[in-house]
Amino acid sequence: MQRRAAGVYVAVFLIIAAGAYSLIGAAQEPTIEVDNPQKTLESQGQNVTVDGRQYNVTSLGGGSAEVAWTNQSARFSKTLNNNTTVQYQNETRRVVIPNTSDPNRATLREVQNLSNDTQTVTQNNETFVVTNGSQGNKTLVPVDEYKRQQFGEPNTTTLRQGNNFQFANNSTTVANITNQSVVLQWTAPQSNTVSISDGSTVTLGPNNKRFVAHAENGKMLLSTNVKAYNDQRSEIAHFNERIAGLWGVTIISFLAAVLLGMLGYLPNKG
Repeated sequence: MQRRAAGVYVAVFLIIAAGAYSLIGAAQEPTIEVDNPQKTLESQGQNVTVDGRQYNVTSLGGGSAEVAWTNQSARFSKTLNNNTTVQYQNETRRVVIPNTSDPNRATLREVQNLSNDTQTVTQNNETFVVTNGSQGNKTLVPVDEYKRQQFGEPNTTTLRQGNNFQFANNSTTVANITNQSVVLQWTAPQSNTVSISDGSTVTLGPNNKRFVAHAENGKMLLSTNVKAYNDQRSEIAHFNERIAGLWGVTIISFLAAVLLGMLGYLPNKG
């Protein structure tokens, strides 16, 4: 009787396992379909325009893409701190700001460097250059005076708030001057890149239009119907959850059948 009952249960579990396995084999996984994509990236070097902004496809493949665009009037700024140096007109210039609470100007003064073999001394907090006189005697010359003798007057450029001047090959505006720094501002072209990957959302164009990306046959499809795409992904995720559940039923039922068969047909004691 025990073996007969075990045989019935074994058969039931095997039927359940077979049924679940057959459902797995018959089930067809849904796929994502993007109908009428607004933009299609097909090849590297392709140009794509979104709301008047042109993008160039710089890379495409492996389920990802990258597009680049140029902002012709990007805003830049640079802060020049007092007593620091900066390159200007192929010279090293020092930023000099008057020691007042509300300065209205600043100066870019040429830095005149002494040669390595120039001997200097400091007396009473003032630096002197040691020079040799005509009779062999040594003379101390204030360093600023010595530089004027050797190099002439340093080149200077005066900066006033609101004024424009050429800096780093750009027409630059002096935006603000404080007793600590000078703020410069200018506009210039700036290259920007946007990375796109399969299943990601990306904003393109001056109006920040939102697209969802789908890689298909070596292309990248861009659709504004983000909700429909996400609904299809949710459907696929739900399908995979059900398939995982069927696999669980198949494996557990098969193991239960094997275990019951082994226990039901154990030899009787005595």
